[in-house]
Amino acid sequence: MRQYETMVLLSPNLTEEAVEESVQNFSNQVTAGGGEILKVDRWGKKRLAYPIQRQRHGFYYVVTYMAESSVVQGIERGLRLNEDAYRYMTVRMDPVLLRKLDRNEQNAKRQAARQQLEGRRGEDERGERGDRGERGDRGDRGDRGDRGDRGDRGDRGDRGDRGRSRYSGD
Repeated sequence: MRQYETMVLLSPNLTEEAVEESVQNFSNQVTAGGGEILKVDRWGKKRLAYPIQRQRHGFYYVVTYMAESSVVQGIERGLRLNEDAYRYMTVRMDPVLLRKLDRNEQNAKRQAARQQLEGRRGEDERGERGDRGERGDRGDRGDRGDRGDRGDRGDRGDRGDRGRSRYSGD
């Protein structure tokens, strides 16, 4: 079995119960095919970058699961036939990528634990501004003068026929 991730965009006209039913149906298809659901992320209703079927919003959810390729094909066939599923995308997770993601997650946990320990030690030492300290004087930035007065720019000469539109046929 391989690990897959499927993102689904559903119609915004659905109720929360209908969205949950769709997620549950998806999960049932995976488990019925001998797969295993690893994680379900419900993103909720989001604004779309461009209208799809004259709709500007849609419900998103992302499911990470382990399954055989035949199960994935069945799920995608069901999503194609579902009128409320506007878009979907399935990605097979590469084993190298999975190891890298796992390492990144472990490093993030270690770093968070380290920062939490440092935060407990350094609370007394920091002032109101946190650990940034004083910025000091920013120095002389020079006299910028009145930006509204640009001075005399002289004759600009003929700038072409700005008054006419090139599409007007004049």
